[in-house]
Amino acid sequence: MKSILLTTTAIVAFAGVAAADSNANVTFGGDATIGYNDDDGFPASYTGTDTVLGDNDGFYWEADLDVTLSQTLDNGLTAGASFEFDIVDESNGQDTVSDGWTLFLMSETAGLYWGDTAFAAESLWSSAGDMEADGFSEQDGENVLRGEVSIAGIDAAVSYALSDAAGNATDSGAFTEEVDQLSVAASGTFGMVTLGVAYQEESIAIGGPSTYDPNGENGDFNLSEIFGISAGVAVGGADITVAYADNSTADTQSTGIKVAYPFGPVTATAYYVDEQGGTNEDPNVGVNVAYSDGPIAVALDWQDDQGVNKVGIDGSYEVGNGLTVLAGMYDQSDDAGTTDGMPNEGTDFYVAATYDLGGGASLLVSYADAETGGAIGDDEVGGPDYQVGTTVEVSFAF
Repeated sequence: MKSILLTTTAIVAFAGVAAADSNANVTFGGDATIGYNDDDGFPASYTGTDTVLGDNDGFYWEADLDVTLSQTLDNGLTAGASFEFDIVDESNGQDTVSDGWTLFLMSETAGLYWGDTAFAAESLWSSAGDMEADGFSEQDGENVLRGEVSIAGIDAAVSYALSDAAGNATDSGAFTEEVDQLSVAASGTFGMVTLGVAYQEESIAIGGPSTYDPNGENGDFNLSEIFGISAGVAVGGADITVAYADNSTADTQSTGIKVAYPFGPVTATAYYVDEQGGTNEDPNVGVNVAYSDGPIAVALDWQDDQGVNKVGIDGSYEVGNGLTVLAGMYDQSDDAGTTDGMPNEGTDFYVAATYDLGGGASLLVSYADAETGGAIGDDEVGGPDYQVGTTVEVSFAF
């Protein structure tokens, strides 16, 4: 990230440009948060060196600014850019820091994107449950160049990585390639069937250390060569998806089927994935039952993934006048022992209330307790990802 000083004069200048050209548009938005968290000393038994707790223990605050610029060109294309700035946090007086940017050029049927944007496979791939072999890279800070097009009902995309999340270019250090990891994907509907295909090549970062280190900077970047194909169809009110993925670098394959069926206010979803290769060939199985009717919403989730059994339930009730109460529980059974010095087995739970203050402002009061840690629970509990301990937070969206 680079520090950028955005003065009041610059903001006024942007507004002046927008007013002078009817084809130009400048949009400002942002959010601010003020809160207090008491983490109850969690986790007392933590012995690892990784940071599993969040940054918030005591008072905390932050504010962000979002800017979007767009312009209709003479040839009908739309050019634009979007920026996100971290304006302030607990270190008052900090430089304004850019937290992401995207430059784009779009028409009605095609688009070209550069910067903080998704990889092609990530944007179009559809899995059939929890598949171990379909770990396509997920963009999180890398600079990406992606092109996409929609023709005759088919959406297609192609992308390359240009730098890792730390800003190191793909041709830095020991590497000379200008781009990394070609990613291509397509999806289209043919009659009743929706077909999808995705592929990413093996990253050049395999084979030795270098300044360019995408996997080290972003744990969701997968260095492997991966291919996947999926098909979906709606039959008798049920949505059925079947998919196959092959991670040729790790020599693992996943074949899955997922079925979702709504009846009244309930939607039931189940999946089964056969796993081949790797150190664990146990199948992945999961069931989710979601109920939503009026002010009540409840979701029950059960998974048995690679021998790890997980059960979770989240519920909410809209009391009225902007008040919503929430509660949930998460339990995991795992014989693997510990991760990052925290147990892999245990039960987490939370209770919370949110109140809509109007005008984009809201109040959150929550209490969360965690018995699992490391890669499992970290510092966030439940579907809403509440902080461990007691939290009181006011947030504003502009």
